[in-house]
Amino acid sequence: MLSIKKDIMLFIIASLLVYNTIPVLNFIIPESTTYTFLTDLWITNAIYSLIGSLYLSKKYGFQIWIIFVTACLFIPTMIIFYNTSAFIFLIIYIVIAVIGSIIGTLIKKKK
Repeated sequence: MLSIKKDIMLFIIASLLVYNTIPVLNFIIPESTTYTFLTDLWITNAIYSLIGSLYLSKKYGFQIWIIFVTACLFIPTMIIFYNTSAFIFLIIYIVIAVIGSIIGTLIKKKK
């Protein structure tokens, strides 16, 4: 039980770092926003959603909390740094997290 709590906390911290690092850098260095805005939303966060959910599902099987944590931790970033037009990315990250969870669960079952 301690292991899953530790993994949840690490996943939350990693999610907050991944989701917020580039927007904070864009706030500090405004000249970089043109290139990093789309890279962050389309590539970095999407890959993180896939890899994070795949890893945890491979370890613990299909868990719905993995998908919800992946999605819910993007909401503060969306509200603070983007606007409501970024809501579509929340849906995209949920779909990607579901795909990652399914793949991770299949890998776990094959072992």
